[in-house]
Amino acid sequence: MKQLKKRMLLAFVFILSVATAPAGCSSSGDSSNYPEKNIKLIVPWSAGGDTDVINRIAVKYLEKELDTKITIQNINGGSGSIGAEEAMKAEPDGYTILAGHDSIGISKLMGKTDFDYSSFEPVSLLTSAPQLIATHVDNPWDSMKDVVEQLKEDPESISFGASIGSTSHIVPLGIQDKADVKFKIVGYDGTAKRTQALLGQHLDFGATTIPAAKEYMKANQLKILGIATDERTPALPDVPTLKEQGIDFTNATNRGFFAPEGTPEEIVKTLSDAVKKVAENPKFVEEMEKMGVEVRYMDNEKYGKHLQDDVDYLSGMLKRQGVID
Repeated sequence: MKQLKKRMLLAFVFILSVATAPAGCSSSGDSSNYPEKNIKLIVPWSAGGDTDVINRIAVKYLEKELDTKITIQNINGGSGSIGAEEAMKAEPDGYTILAGHDSIGISKLMGKTDFDYSSFEPVSLLTSAPQLIATHVDNPWDSMKDVVEQLKEDPESISFGASIGSTSHIVPLGIQDKADVKFKIVGYDGTAKRTQALLGQHLDFGATTIPAAKEYMKANQLKILGIATDERTPALPDVPTLKEQGIDFTNATNRGFFAPEGTPEEIVKTLSDAVKKVAENPKFVEEMEKMGVEVRYMDNEKYGKHLQDDVDYLSGMLKRQGVID
């Protein structure tokens, strides 16, 4: 009888504890204390590329705002999709996040992946880096007008390196769309590999950004024929825009952070608020400006809308180019 009373008392205590537990509590821990341990940031490109360089700088500031260590893991391949998928499958607890960009949506549109932005919680946009059109300094072209003229006369006579299904692939396609020309597009996975191919003259042209190209420009190894912005950038005042050269095309690589789908809203907000503080830090802004990168913060909600708008635009352009049906 005593044992029965004891079991009934224990059962009552358990039921009472469940009934009075705060809403939202779970076995995964109290997210209001986040972060309680180190965070892993997956960079889905090789070390030394512009995505890697930008995020390594950002992490220095983000660690201070979150008061925790952030470890970068480079997972290269698949035009960014292999690392993105690794992050997507991680526990949605805020301790594995992705340093992603527009390639997540582009890869799905092009049929390279079966996931897109909807498989993540967009945390925030942080930076935007305009695309440059680069070629080896010894090549004969001195302007995009020269390039367009040659392609009009001899389609596909000029090669253009890009990570197929990623942001750099949009650059030659966008130029083709606006100038009514045709490049020979060649796959090179990642800015670092593409830059080496340009330096070795295995490629005629490639899309790059100021962080990735600046040392080679200083060494007079690469020349930049155009920048895909509305106006010239102070970082490269002598480089004309594509618009100035009759090609009405703008494009930038927009880099932000993503958490796996299902990550608690309060954790996403904690991360987004920390990124906002980084974006407002004058020292971080100065470092980015020196690299020719714009700091362009958007919170979770605005970033999500921006991503969808971008997919809508790209879908139309890719259909016109015959890349997708």
